[in-house]
Amino acid sequence: MPAQPSLFDPPHQTPQQTIDGASPPSPALLAAARLHALLAELTLLNEEIPIIVEGARDITALRGIGLTGELIQLHCGQTLAAFAERISHAHPSVILLLDWDRNGRQLHTQLTRHLESDWEPYHYVRHDLIALCSPAISTVEELPNHVTGRRALLDAMPPRRPRP
Repeated sequence: MPAQPSLFDPPHQTPQQTIDGASPPSPALLAAARLHALLAELTLLNEEIPIIVEGARDITALRGIGLTGELIQLHCGQTLAAFAERISHAHPSVILLLDWDRNGRQLHTQLTRHLESDWEPYHYVRHDLIALCSPAISTVEELPNHVTGRRALLDAMPPRRPRP
């Protein structure tokens, strides 16, 4: 006598089929959707919290993808210690969005040692960007072109059928 299926057993499906019969999204499509969501969240956060970037081209890049809040350039002629002290006194919290190349990683490490502002709750933004964009890009200024390519991938996705 065959065993009765458990209510907790998944329904029989082929590996490339979901419950509604559509193919599951590709890893590239999932990454594009996650990147889009992360940037939407970053845009909302930036309405209240300033973002620190390395240079002027990073500011231009973030403006190009829709951020409208305060963006602060790290390279402004001050030492890291003086910059961090000024930022800590002016802002209770900040988002650090330094490049994830070798120089950016070093600056990030050094700046976090000096900052008294609350930046840790937003560390995930940079971490997730690195995870979603590496190895394709390693700098903030490359984001607009990368995002454009990812948006094209999302736009090419066929519309989902509504569930009955």
